[in-house]
Amino acid sequence: MSEAGEKRIKDYVDSLKLDEKISIEEFRKAIKSAYMDRSFQIYFIWKKLKELYPEVDANRVIREGSFDFGVFQGKKIVEKYGGTENVGPSEAVLGQTSKGGFLVFEQTLLELEDDRAIKHFRNCPHVEALTELGESPETIKMFCRDMVGHCDYGICEPFVNVDITFPSTVADGEGKGCMMTITRKKK
Repeated sequence: MSEAGEKRIKDYVDSLKLDEKISIEEFRKAIKSAYMDRSFQIYFIWKKLKELYPEVDANRVIREGSFDFGVFQGKKIVEKYGGTENVGPSEAVLGQTSKGGFLVFEQTLLELEDDRAIKHFRNCPHVEALTELGESPETIKMFCRDMVGHCDYGICEPFVNVDITFPSTVADGEGKGCMMTITRKKK
């Protein structure tokens, strides 16, 4: 490689300031961008499935793939807590809560009890991505409730002691946000 090429590489890598600490806002933007990119990718796969294979239920493919991804994630959370018997509503919520999620989804823990845990989301990068793509409120709600939101149901699938519901979501457009509610199953 030429000296000029090597200098361009060095200058570019230096411009990334990889050795410098990033601010909370830079971290939030990076995580939000990653979530939005995931939504864009799923959206374009969904659209292409509908275009190339109209006989295939594209919604079902995305819904079941999202669910399976959630189960994959849920199994890791169950392992973290040492097995399904050790996972109740609080562990199920905390196991899928992170600094990035708190910042990007603007989350608040409203309840963390043995029989019920509630996490409130005031923002959703998935909704933002679909809005950026110009989708209608109806499509955004369907995309969340009928497809990508099934990831959360999949996450709770390995937890034999809990049920999950979303009485409201950001995608519903009612201004209530997502109200992830995880309850202990009745015996």
